[in-house]
Amino acid sequence: MRKYAPQLARRMSLHRAFHARREPGDLLVYINAGRSTDLNGFLCARLHEREPDVALQPEAVEAAIREYVNLLHGSFDHFYSIDDDRVPCAIVYWGIGGITAAMVGRDPWHDGGSSWLEPNLAWSEIEGLSFDPANKWIGLARDVNRALWKYWDEDFLVMPYVHRSPLDAANGIRGTELFAEMYEAPERVQALTDWCADWSIAVERHLKAQAPRPAGWGVGIWGVWLPDDAVFVNGDPVGLIGRTQAETFDRPSTEKLFTQTGGGFYHNHTVGLHQADLVSSYRGALVQWYVDDPKQPSLASALLDHPKLRDTILAASLQCPIAGWVPCDRLDELLNIVVEGRFMLTVACPEGTRPDPILQKVRSVSNLT
Repeated sequence: MRKYAPQLARRMSLHRAFHARREPGDLLVYINAGRSTDLNGFLCARLHEREPDVALQPEAVEAAIREYVNLLHGSFDHFYSIDDDRVPCAIVYWGIGGITAAMVGRDPWHDGGSSWLEPNLAWSEIEGLSFDPANKWIGLARDVNRALWKYWDEDFLVMPYVHRSPLDAANGIRGTELFAEMYEAPERVQALTDWCADWSIAVERHLKAQAPRPAGWGVGIWGVWLPDDAVFVNGDPVGLIGRTQAETFDRPSTEKLFTQTGGGFYHNHTVGLHQADLVSSYRGALVQWYVDDPKQPSLASALLDHPKLRDTILAASLQCPIAGWVPCDRLDELLNIVVEGRFMLTVACPEGTRPDPILQKVRSVSNLT
């Protein structure tokens, strides 16, 4: 599928330039989302339809990924019909429960759209955990990566594995008791988050050895190009704890993961916008991506209607670019603000909106063209 090679090359070049700079007014722009086949949804559906022992057989995985890549290629005409800055990505993920399953050696529950596992392990069980390359869920990640590279034609980006941040992974393993134990047993919590970072580093090294990827191509997540060996983490807990707790239990282990890989894409929710300046200072942080929460300021509202949050977000974006959704009807107001920082803007456009004027409006004020 080399038909769109020039468009992909242009977009990847733009992302490389974006990450190489730190200038106010560096903006990337996306129009809506969901323009290509989602590997997460595809894998979750397949694991829901079939018994894992059948779905996880290497030949079944390869057949599924061959089908998926054909669907992905079939979406490219629609994907490239909008000339925004999004790059096509295949994200190796089958729900958050699959991550915990790979860490603790148990099976997640699949509902067809995601997966869940809440083992609530006792500390005595946690002390016996280790990285196990024979775990069948790590095997699934390995086999999916191998199949993706087999059917790849230099036409999409891969995120080899989706991680929970070490603190989020610890929460998944221990359960909500972990938050009380930050006060009651802080040494145990620190030791667990450190182990979770080591585990994620081991996964990255294992997958790179077992499913070699092309050097210099980069990785991709949610339309974003990132440098080789960069990782994604789900960092939700940082918005639910105070600054001191974040410095103690989130920063050290997350920095360990980011600095021993290719850097990190930190997914968060807008309940955590007050921590944006902290996360932006994490060594190895490459992007902060925010999802709007109910009953909390959205990213757009924080920038427009909350001056204190606005100042925090703008300063943070100059250290580590910030990504999130903005409404089409407030774009003009927002552009006067975001030019003071560095942002990846996903513009939420109503059905029937012509994308070209929106793209031109953002690009007319961005340093990047």
